[in-house]
Amino acid sequence: MTRIDDIPDTGPATDRAAEPGHLLLVDDEPAFQRLGGSFLRDLGHEVSVAGDGEQALAAFERRRPELVLLDLAMPPSMDPEAGVALIPRFAAVPVIVLTGHGDHDLALRAIEAGAWDFLTKPIDPDMLRFVVARALRKSRLDAELRRLRSAAASDELGLVGQSAAMAALRSMVRRVGPTQVSVLVLGPTGTGKELVARALHDCSRRADGPFVAIHCGALSAELLESELFGHLRGSFTGAYRDQPGLVEAADGGTLFLDEVGEMPLPMQVKLLRFLQEGTFVPVGGRQAKRAQTRVVAATHRDLDAMVREGSFREDLYYRLKGVVLRTPALDERPADVPVLAARFLHRVAPRAALAGDALAWLTARPWPGNVRELRAVVECAGALILPGQETVDAGLLRLASGDVGADTADVGTAAVADTAPDTGVGPLDAALNELERRLLRDALAATQGNQSEAARRLGISRVGLIKKLARLGLR
Repeated sequence: MTRIDDIPDTGPATDRAAEPGHLLLVDDEPAFQRLGGSFLRDLGHEVSVAGDGEQALAAFERRRPELVLLDLAMPPSMDPEAGVALIPRFAAVPVIVLTGHGDHDLALRAIEAGAWDFLTKPIDPDMLRFVVARALRKSRLDAELRRLRSAAASDELGLVGQSAAMAALRSMVRRVGPTQVSVLVLGPTGTGKELVARALHDCSRRADGPFVAIHCGALSAELLESELFGHLRGSFTGAYRDQPGLVEAADGGTLFLDEVGEMPLPMQVKLLRFLQEGTFVPVGGRQAKRAQTRVVAATHRDLDAMVREGSFREDLYYRLKGVVLRTPALDERPADVPVLAARFLHRVAPRAALAGDALAWLTARPWPGNVRELRAVVECAGALILPGQETVDAGLLRLASGDVGADTADVGTAAVADTAPDTGVGPLDAALNELERRLLRDALAATQGNQSEAARRLGISRVGLIKKLARLGLR
């Protein structure tokens, strides 16, 4: 049972430790509902009240709160275990359980059932303020990560990102895809040029046809000719049967020529003939064949310079250069890093999430290998998650990247600086850094500056707390 004096009637509170949120207070005592609800409302929060489990679930379904404060002993049974059984019903929302004296074993069972924290009655107002603020920040971070995952999964073109550069690229793909014009995709290695080619195919009237890709720099001129145009039996040693080429396989669909800048000059002549006439001759053959194939080419090379040098045919260049699309490097769209990282992590560890320091590290790190490198690091970190672990932090990402010697306090300095508007830090990173600062300030305020106690409440070591304070400029 909850006593009336479990929360003192202290009057309006002025220390608003977190942005106001919508809370659900579940307790069977009208006096606690009144005093607790009044205290939380004075902090600026909107408070819904329920007197038992059935009312709580109904209120939760009507309008989902950001946080639930749950008394475990409620009617009709007054059995605390019934309250524990309610916790999983408040899915994806932090639950703070309220327990009586000597109920620590029960509180631990509640934590195992999914509760985020617990408070012992009589409840200290400052501790309630602190824990509610911390839980709201977690709730909002979780909601932001779910939004990022949803955004990453919802783009039907497979071109993930919310930056202006990616929005412009998707717009051009949608405009150019349905046409028959040739497309040349330019961009650094690892920026997703093949994804653009597939998106063009999916937007075209050839979407039901095949999509065939070949790397033009991986083969000699002779083998590349055979791969593209096929060969007849006996045309060279080892040609034991007729073999159709990729141009024929892509008939009615799209042929993607990756790294076309690496194509040997002798093959450039034969490719130009196919692009001009729509016909080709298999190796060892004399009869021309025809294929209705759209060609999309891509390269990271500077084709203008190669034309001037004479290493790439000018006529082929202009035949390929119908519309030029450019894939931006990852350092040109840092705001997309959290979206991409959340998507890659979800593929290998669907229940895992990226911690705040992980997002800051990812955004601050240079990615010379672009999206391909980012994917490799995040997926490796996801594969290293231990059983029962649900978050990937910066330390695990450093391990996955091979950067095991970096000191936690030194990583991502540009990303956490308050006065660095030109560092490319995205709005999500700035918000995460500010949330972490407030969390540390609140912990120290609640413990009157006792760093050991503040670290214990935060679930980190005292050394870790000191490093965080130094990294965030709070010392």
